[in-house]
Amino acid sequence: MVDKESLNTKVFISCIESINKFYVLRANEMKTIVQIQEQINYNWSRTGFLELENGADEDNSEEGKEVEAVDIKPGDLVVAKFQDKLFYRAKVLSVFVELDTSLTEVNMAEVLYIDYGNIGIVPITSTRTLPSSLLALPPLAIQCSLFDCLALGEATTTAFRGLVNKHCLLLEMMVRKEVLEVDLIREVRDNMGYTSVRDVLVLSGKAVFYSSPYTTIPNVEERKYKQLPSLMDGSVHTVMLSHLHKLSHHQLPQLSVQLLSDKDKLALQLPSLMDQMGEVYGVKRSEELWGLGRCWPGMVCAVRDSRDKMWYRGEVGSIVKGRMVRVKYVDFGNTELVPDHKLRRLFKDFMVLPAMATRVSMEVKVEGAEVMAMLKEGIDLVDLNMKIVKEGSEEVLPMVELKVEGNSVNNWLKQFVC
Repeated sequence: MVDKESLNTKVFISCIESINKFYVLRANEMKTIVQIQEQINYNWSRTGFLELENGADEDNSEEGKEVEAVDIKPGDLVVAKFQDKLFYRAKVLSVFVELDTSLTEVNMAEVLYIDYGNIGIVPITSTRTLPSSLLALPPLAIQCSLFDCLALGEATTTAFRGLVNKHCLLLEMMVRKEVLEVDLIREVRDNMGYTSVRDVLVLSGKAVFYSSPYTTIPNVEERKYKQLPSLMDGSVHTVMLSHLHKLSHHQLPQLSVQLLSDKDKLALQLPSLMDQMGEVYGVKRSEELWGLGRCWPGMVCAVRDSRDKMWYRGEVGSIVKGRMVRVKYVDFGNTELVPDHKLRRLFKDFMVLPAMATRVSMEVKVEGAEVMAMLKEGIDLVDLNMKIVKEGSEEVLPMVELKVEGNSVNNWLKQFVC
């Protein structure tokens, strides 16, 4: 059984057979494996292995002694030579006899190198007894399988190797069985920070999710978030920017804000709600307990953000590809593409607060991303005075005028209009 420290930790890939059978080494065990190899190959080279290989007389010690064919059997732990001529800890899987080129019978063994995960065929004369000091140390290689992921051929394994080889990865345990079902998280250099190896394989068309996202299940509920009251024409509010949207084809800046001046101060209750969500959905086996068997547009959910690892309230917008889902973060207004295994059933206690993001538009045409970047820098993380210039409807966003410390943001934007 794998100990708890092996889970949700940094690892290196040591052996790959397929996405459904590979082995990992914990990063904090790398010094241990070096010490094992030094003990086997350096300390014994003078007194054990080299003397035996050079025909020297054996001493009375059992450690490092050549294994006789009659002594070895499946399940035994030994030291076995690898292709690099070094010896490694190994477990005997089977023993058999094969004929060499001169038709002489040679006793052979199939072994699993327990600290790496690869399998080899060696003559029994290339095995040695394992010292008792190394018998007590459990195997360092941990067998894993990518969770809920189906390969589409040899190209899947090739792509998988390219994504994980020589990289330090975060192992995220999804299902704990004899063989761990996991996702592997790789750090990337762009603004994403981290990305799921499993999701990359699916999005690139190299693999598919094993279970179908289109399996029909009974639709037992249609739940919706409560909505904030409509913003009346001429009303004035104190707000904070939660998301600046990409420039629309009308070139009118659109932004989502959180109201700060409502009498119930609802936005101030949001951090506490998110802390509660983190405690509930952050437990082990969270996906097994509250994962979504199927999702559909308009469905409410809890979603774990891949960047800050926090839980947010969301609403499914669309199924994009495979089991990738576009989700709106209803309290902030942004929309993100996430794998559906990061979604959870949203409990009714987390639906007491209305959706906190209000989307509005400014009636000033803006050209270019540079102006939008300056706009974001100017209004982010400050209290804004927002006046409703035109009341909105289901089809049309409210038009607003924004001020920062009495200065009109709308007028500031007009200086960039050609």
